[in-house]
Amino acid sequence: MPLTNEDLRWLMILVGMGVICWIMIRGKLNRKRSVQSIVLPALKHNGNATGQPATYSGTHSLGAPREVLQWQIELHDLGRELKGELDSKMLAVRALTQSYDRAAQRLSDLIKMAEQIQLTTDSPLHEVRALDRAGWSAEKISAHTGIGVVDVKTLLTADYSAGDRVHANRS
Repeated sequence: MPLTNEDLRWLMILVGMGVICWIMIRGKLNRKRSVQSIVLPALKHNGNATGQPATYSGTHSLGAPREVLQWQIELHDLGRELKGELDSKMLAVRALTQSYDRAAQRLSDLIKMAEQIQLTTDSPLHEVRALDRAGWSAEKISAHTGIGVVDVKTLLTADYSAGDRVHANRS
């Protein structure tokens, strides 16, 4: 019975999966054996044990030249220093950001409070606003209230920029 393309495709998939499983199982068994050979002698706490526990010989076992190992140590130390500096700067930025957020919230609250405050009728600002609504010029308001012309214009400009006024009487 000849194999069709579809049958051949499925057969190749099964063979590929089998090879992958075989490689994974073989690798797992090899790792298990190597871990047991290192761990088991180290776990022998019996005084009658004849074998010595496996010890790590440090950087000598890496097989690298001494200069390369020294560079590796220096780079590791430099990395730790840079990480520490970066962490401290991140903490400082976070603290400043929180401080600025609190200040912005306080400022927002103060602005809301200032908007809710009602001016008394004997306030110079109230009088300037009333005279401006009546159509008086800034010079005339200044002469009547005794406030400087520049100050009157500043007060009226602040009113217009705050959006309190609908109409504009500019002279």
